[in-house]
Amino acid sequence: MPDATPRSVISPIADLTRDDVARLRLVSQRLVPHPVLGLPPGPVEAVANLLAVQAQDLPAAHVAVASRTPGRDAAAVRAALDDGRLVRTWPMRGTLHLLTAADAGWMTRLLGPRAMAAAAKRWLDVGLDDAAFDRALVVARELLADGPASRDELGAAWTGAGFEPGSSTTYRLLNGLATRGELVLGPVRGADQLVVLASTWLPEGSRREHEPDEMLFADLVARYVAGHGPASVADLVRWSYQTTGAVKKAVAVAAASGLVAAVTCEGRSLLGGPDLAGLVADLDSVRAATEGVLLTAAFDELVLGYADRTATLSPEEERLVVPGGNGMFKPVVVVDGRAVGTWARTGSKRDRLVVTPFAGTLPAAVEAACQEAFAALPAALPGR
Repeated sequence: MPDATPRSVISPIADLTRDDVARLRLVSQRLVPHPVLGLPPGPVEAVANLLAVQAQDLPAAHVAVASRTPGRDAAAVRAALDDGRLVRTWPMRGTLHLLTAADAGWMTRLLGPRAMAAAAKRWLDVGLDDAAFDRALVVARELLADGPASRDELGAAWTGAGFEPGSSTTYRLLNGLATRGELVLGPVRGADQLVVLASTWLPEGSRREHEPDEMLFADLVARYVAGHGPASVADLVRWSYQTTGAVKKAVAVAAASGLVAAVTCEGRSLLGGPDLAGLVADLDSVRAATEGVLLTAAFDELVLGYADRTATLSPEEERLVVPGGNGMFKPVVVVDGRAVGTWARTGSKRDRLVVTPFAGTLPAAVEAACQEAFAALPAALPGR
């Protein structure tokens, strides 16, 4: 991959191997405890560290977040959704993510317009222009003024107002209004996540409307690389769905504030947060922290959060994680920082583990460690 980071912005502090990068990402993402960084105390802090967690599969997102906390409790993630500390919405890439309530407003305001522009033609093809979304918002505000409602209840209200009936229409209207920053998904009722008005559910001032976009984008850069680094400009472009020019400019602003550190790996410039220097200075502690077997959730940021995933798995292995390039990311087995296969739950109660190695068979000791890791996984909760 070509070097996308201007060398004049930040001087690299070290030249790393791919193995170093893979292990540092595990530590930055808080998938393993490190003697200095530790683990986030709870799910809100775990999500804040990553800034956004892909969450079109809500049960998998519960597991991904809980796996990054000492308690490893998926019920704590659900509680944070129910009480409004976490929300689920479409801030970028047209994809559902978990965010903290403090971050959802400004992230959607900053990144949503580009996602909306990308979706505009698809919406127009089914008759949804700006006027239609404005009309749908009036209906939603009326229904949600008294509190949360289910998607089905919202869809029925939209049908009653003259919109085409059906789940596809409900999804498109919900997606569009959430990407505009008007709606978010909040508390969970059974297997259904309820819709709420962003203006009443999110903290006052969380859209950060009085801060210039340049500073917000620099904040996004700094927090992404702190929670995902070492990562490249291309990784951030893919993750945020913004232009390379905008990302480079934001990197320069963040670097000028001392919020970004740089390393190199095989000729590529990679970025991390201020903690990166200390981690690089003591790579032995990073290697020790990342020894052993780890099972990640489906759609986990460890794989999905980057454009270039070769530190963790080869292109051939990536095709086994995302069969057919269909966007469905299987959960992976990580051994000493490197993905070695995929895994799945099986059995009538989904309480048994099946591991599919990328090649051959895994050593007996690794198989046994997989079983131990599976037993320690947070329990997946229902939800959509």
